Amino acid sequence: MTTFRSLGDLSSTFLFSRQTNALKTDVQRHSTELATGKTTDISQTLRGDYRAVASIERRMGLAQAEKLAIAEAKGFATAAQAAMDVVKERSDAAMGVLLAIPHAPTDPTLERAGRSVRESFETVVTVLNQKNGDRAIFAGDATDGAALASVDTIMADLEALVATETTAAGVIAAVDAWFDTPGGGFETVAYTGSDTSLAPFRLGDGDTTSFPVTAANEDLRAAMKGLAMGTLLDGPTLAGDTTERLALSRAASQQAINASSLVVNVQATVGEAEAAIEAADVRASAEATSLEIARSALIGVDSFEAATKLEAAQTQLETLFALTARVSRLSLVDFLR
Repeated sequence: MTTFRSLGDLSSTFLFSRQTNALKTDVQRHSTELATGKTTDISQTLRGDYRAVASIERRMGLAQAEKLAIAEAKGFATAAQAAMDVVKERSDAAMGVLLAIPHAPTDPTLERAGRSVRESFETVVTVLNQKNGDRAIFAGDATDGAALASVDTIMADLEALVATETTAAGVIAAVDAWFDTPGGGFETVAYTGSDTSLAPFRLGDGDTTSFPVTAANEDLRAAMKGLAMGTLLDGPTLAGDTTERLALSRAASQQAINASSLVVNVQATVGEAEAAIEAADVRASAEATSLEIARSALIGVDSFEAATKLEAAQTQLETLFALTARVSRLSLVDFLR
């Protein structure tokens, strides 16, 4: 049997349905505004004039791009500084090993010391060859390759160079020339990066910071020179002459002592870049915050007011559900199906 519904019933049903939809829309709108902190009707809020907001959001996009560039530069400089810490630590460790060699050493004692120094040398070459992302850190603008040849390659060239030397002084002079002479062994065999420094990092607002440190840096060369001299003890250099080999070890330890303080200079250079990057990061963060505040002033909503309106709309909707259920004898669950 079909239930007859009067015009009054139909009118009430339509009215309840329209009010329900309107309140559901209000709940959704206030929920969105409370979650995002922005008005959902930007056009009405701005009265159709989007120019100020568009300008702010364009600047916010640029600020975000600057933040990404600064983050990349910061990661690069942080990795470089960590590498310098390792270089200094390994130079100091080698110095300790070499200074611990007794005044009347045996060949096995000298060879063990040489092997220990070689391990430090290999660690130093490894960190100077590391990359940040896909870019070599210490190879200048040749960022797609290694900065240094392997320790095996370096030591093979040095051992061949000093093979005919019979005194520690002769070996030391040859190693000095190999590392320090422009166009010499270090630059032609060991260093495989570029002579051109890495392009400056752009930090936004016209600011840049350079990163001039490469593995060919003279202070880093000094550190590697001491390690190479010590590593020569683990090989045929001055074989059988413990007196001259001890003299070589003492020269290597002195070189390591000098290099330890020189590496601090490189750390300071990297620190200058880190300071510039940090200053740019603070500036960019402040700018991003000020732009967010400016945009919020134009299209933002008060969170307390939005929460109050949301609660009021929810209360009204619940009241309407209860009234509808009473009028039509339907449960809320049935109504929402």
